[in-house]
Amino acid sequence: MASGPPGEVRAGSDAWACADGAGRRGQARLARSALGVALGAGALLVAGAIGCGGGDSGVANAKLPDGVRSQTIEHEACSESGHRVETVDVNNDGKPDIRRVFDGDAEICRISDLNRDGKPDLFEYYDKTGQLRRREADYDDNGIVNAIEIYENGKLVRAELDTTNQGRIDTWDTFDPATGKRIKRERDATGDGRIDQWWTYNGDQVTIAMDKNGDGLPDPDATITLGASGTAIQPPTAAEDAGAASTPVAAPTPEPSPSPSPSPELSPTTGDAGAPTPPKRGGAKR
Repeated sequence: MASGPPGEVRAGSDAWACADGAGRRGQARLARSALGVALGAGALLVAGAIGCGGGDSGVANAKLPDGVRSQTIEHEACSESGHRVETVDVNNDGKPDIRRVFDGDAEICRISDLNRDGKPDLFEYYDKTGQLRRREADYDDNGIVNAIEIYENGKLVRAELDTTNQGRIDTWDTFDPATGKRIKRERDATGDGRIDQWWTYNGDQVTIAMDKNGDGLPDPDATITLGASGTAIQPPTAAEDAGAASTPVAAPTPEPSPSPSPSPELSPTTGDAGAPTPPKRGGAKR
């Protein structure tokens, strides 16, 4: 793999050499997937500001202390060497938009150029049964993956995101494979590799616990619950009836994040109030 700045892992040359042609049967489906990432990612900025290769990722396998996560972006190569390759030219411009790599009759991975700029921006990998097992996306055309999704039995189970476009993972999501809904999020808002935000999803509400004193634990007085509209919900007081409904109130003034303004989720199944927005294309130099 070619190396980039600290914390970055660029796509392998074999995969990026495919940029000359990437073809795309099912372009619409892939485009919708990428769009779902962008839309789902956007709301993380709203709520986040409050506190702020192989078939698997390094985060899952890393032996790290509690509360610490690997920030390394691990790109899995889609190697064409020794495999049959099929290309698809979706818009008939003479340039392939998708490259499909096969082992025998089974497709093992696919490289797509969604915006037709001659550079790959979506990588998909399949298991022996033909089900999606991994997806990676590069949203700013700088050759560095911004989001990684992991699937089991074709179902999304977790995602790793670089929401600040700094070439390192800062957000880790867990999904319910039965519904595809996000159920938990852990964030490193300060960029030190330690979790300082814990998001728990319950229906249309999300509770965010934050560590503001740096002890690695949620602070009792730094927890907020947001409703579907993104408005903070004030918990009932002891004087209120146990069955009384919580009263929505304006969210507290957010503390500025130490990192630059986040600017992906690559998941087509996300769209709730807690996903990161895609960075602007061309925001980072190659």
